[in-house]
This record gives sequence, structure tokens and C-alpha cells, in this order.
Amino acid sequence: MNILSRNRFANRTLGVLLLAIVLAAGFIVWRSTSPDGAVGAVTRNQGLDLLDAIVRNVQSVYIDRTVNGDTLYQGAGKGALKAAGPACVKAVDAQTAQSDSGRKRFIELMDRIAERCGSSSDTDRLFFGAASGMLEALGDPYTRFMEPRAYKEFKQDAQGFFFGIGIFIDLKDNNLIVVQPIPGTPAARAGLRAGDRIRQIDGASTDGMALQEAVFRIRGPRGTTVRLTIERAGRRSEVGIVRDRIEIRAAEGLDNLDAGAREELRESHIGYVRLVTFSDNSVRAFDRLVADVQRAGGRALVLDLRNNGGGLLDVSLEIANRFIPAGRPLVHTVNRTDRRQTERATARPKITIPVVVLVNEFSASASEILAGALQDSSAATLVGTKTFGKGVIQTVIELPLGSGAAITTAKYLTPNGRDIHKKGLLPDTVVGESEEALRQRLKGQPEDEIDRRVNRMRAEQLAKAMSILKAKMRSSIIRPAA
Repeated sequence: MNILSRNRFANRTLGVLLLAIVLAAGFIVWRSTSPDGAVGAVTRNQGLDLLDAIVRNVQSVYIDRTVNGDTLYQGAGKGALKAAGPACVKAVDAQTAQSDSGRKRFIELMDRIAERCGSSSDTDRLFFGAASGMLEALGDPYTRFMEPRAYKEFKQDAQGFFFGIGIFIDLKDNNLIVVQPIPGTPAARAGLRAGDRIRQIDGASTDGMALQEAVFRIRGPRGTTVRLTIERAGRRSEVGIVRDRIEIRAAEGLDNLDAGAREELRESHIGYVRLVTFSDNSVRAFDRLVADVQRAGGRALVLDLRNNGGGLLDVSLEIANRFIPAGRPLVHTVNRTDRRQTERATARPKITIPVVVLVNEFSASASEILAGALQDSSAATLVGTKTFGKGVIQTVIELPLGSGAAITTAKYLTPNGRDIHKKGLLPDTVVGESEEALRQRLKGQPEDEIDRRVNRMRAEQLAKAMSILKAKMRSSIIRPAA
């Protein structure tokens, strides 16, 4: 998510999980904001301009063409009342208005709030609440509004570091879950694990909480503490985590593995690359690690996408293009009018050694695009467990008042035309079970024993990948370059 220009940023499509990285760094300049990012009083016209802009964007790009403005303004009314608070709702006694359009009914509601609640309800909170309510009315967990501070922080990964606790999060079955703690961070040291459900953030329930709001609440200045209520295998616990500076590594090599696995890979002439996320520096990191494999005489490659929650669509396609022969499809995208667009591999040097891709239930979005492309083209064998099943794409749109929105604009199909949304990719060779299912099955056992079993399953997946690659190397199956 490089912020090279507003236009470039506004038109890039992203997988939702990277949208939910707990980030904070860099800067962006927008209008109607003070130096610390706080928005001043929003006028009635400014607020209505914001809502009108959301309606226009939804009606022009949202994947469901049937949504009408009345539905959106009805959601805006609910969002404004929620922002106004219970006392104001009681004072307003929000009876059904008789106006002939949703927009007029919303304006009447705002008039009643101003008349009966007075200064207790500041306009920026009301209109931003209304904007959130608008997009919540769509019933799409991936489409959401970002207030100016949240939108600012969302874009601030350009420096490659942030201040937070070091986790990737997402929504699964309407639950806020940890997709991956970043190794060596406060979250990892506090014992957070993939699959943990975050039930509260500093006492605020996450039920119905948007991803970006959760990101904003978890982030904060270095040295401050955030308290999370975590649910794991049906048990809840509270943990306080001190925020720190977090460095993001887009990819990792053999150093990510234990000494035994490193030695076996080296002796077998098998390279190993783990992609942590799909960001602007992922391609460079991937190419560097693959070059290391080639210099070391690697004759096969393990590409580890386990717990990779996704990221930028174009980055996943760049990496897929390093494996797939020119002219072959990488992905199909289908927009709101059912128009299909196919991205194809280009003529460039290709990786032709045998490849195994490791996946699990937290391999999502851009990870699934890459894994699906390699599987359908027979460029790699997939090993592990069924993937997350996130087959829709969001476009990030800049809105008035320095705010923004992520709007679902398309779905994608694998090269063979498979729609994996809510289904996931089934590996060619299934090894183990979902980590969440394993932890649930071992519920009641000591945490150290559960972790040992999870790590053993991960090791078994890697061992199977090496076994498959050794067999392929013995058969001297090497794909021709294109």
C-alpha cells in the first residue's frame, strides 16, 4: 500500500486482511483536519456531501447492483442514532418520518437530534456514525467506512514499521480473530496465537465492530498498554500488552525454521521462502530469497503461505507471474455487471524447479489467488489444510473530510474458473487439520502440550512438502521455461 500518489492509492484493489494489519507510521495530508488528525466541527453540508459521495460510490462500484439510496440512508439514520447515544435516542423518540426519500428522512432525523440533543451530539461524530451505518446496511463485513484518523493510519505503512502490538486480524464468522502474531513482537511474547478470538479491546465489545475500528483501538503510542479479552477453545482470558515499534518483514527464509529443518532442507538442496504478507516490498524480498536459493544450488522450493492473510492483489499476481508460463491465466475477476477480466502471465524468466506451496486455514485472499493460480496451472503442489475462502476484492476509495472506505467491487475466480469464496482451496495433499480444530479437540490439556501438537503438525506439513519435492527431483521433472 505504497502512498506514492492519491490516484494510484485510490485505484488499487486489496485483500481485506492486509487492510486489517495493526499499523501506525508515516503521514498523509488531508483537508478539514487539525495537525493531530482530529476533525473539527463538520457542517451539515459537509456531512451530507460525505454521505452523498458514499451513495454515489456504492451505486457505481459495489458488487451488488440492487442496492438503492433509501437502504443506505436508512442505515445512515441507524448509525447516527448509535453515535448520538441512548439518552439522545430517547429524547429524539425516532418515529418513522413521512418524507418520500431516504435522504429527506435522514435530514429530518438530524434536525430532531439537533433540536432535542443540542451540543451533546457533535456533528463529526454523528455524520461519521451515519457513514459507518450506511456501509453496515450492506451486510458485507468487508465493506466499511474509515474515519479520518483511521484512514490516515490505514495508509501509513510506507516506512515499513508501526507502533502497535504486532498482529494481523480479520473477521471470520463475524468474529474478530487473530490471523497471525508477528514473531518477536509484544503480541507474540504475550502468547497470542492464530485463531484467537478478540472479544473486547480495552473493555469495548468487538461484537459488530468494524475491522478498521479494531485496528485503531489496538494501535497506540509506544509504551502504552492495550487490554484484550481473548477467547481460545471456549475459554476467555484478559491480557495487557505494551505497544512497541513493530518492524514488518514481508518474507523470510531458512532462518524462520528450527535447526533440524534447516539442515535437512540444505542437505536436500531444497529452498524455503515464507511470504508473510503481500505488500509493496514483498516482490523484492521474494526475489532476493529466491536468488539466495539459486546461489546455494537449490533444485526445488517450498513456498510457505501458511497464516498469510493476504494483501495487495497486484503483488500476488507479480509473484504468480514468476512461475506460470506466458499467456496462461493468473486470475479472473468478475465485476458487478458480471464482466470477466483475465490477468495473464507475461514473458519473463520463470522459476522452473519443482515447487510445493504450504497453506492452512489462515491462508487467505491474495494468498489464495497465488496458491490457486499455481495449483490450476500445475506449477506447484499444494500441501496442508483447506484455505480461508475469501474470494472477493475491495477497492479503497478516498472520501470527503479526509475519510475513506473499502468497498467490495469484484469477486475473483482461479484460472480454471473456481469460485472459492466461503469454500477455500483444497490442497492436493491434505496434512493435518485446522489449527483451530486441533486446539478445540485438545481443549483442557496444558497450553504447552497444545502448542507442541500444533508445532508437530506444522512440521509434518513441511516434512510432506520435502518428501514430495525429493520424489520430483528424483524423477527430474522440471518444467520448460517460457
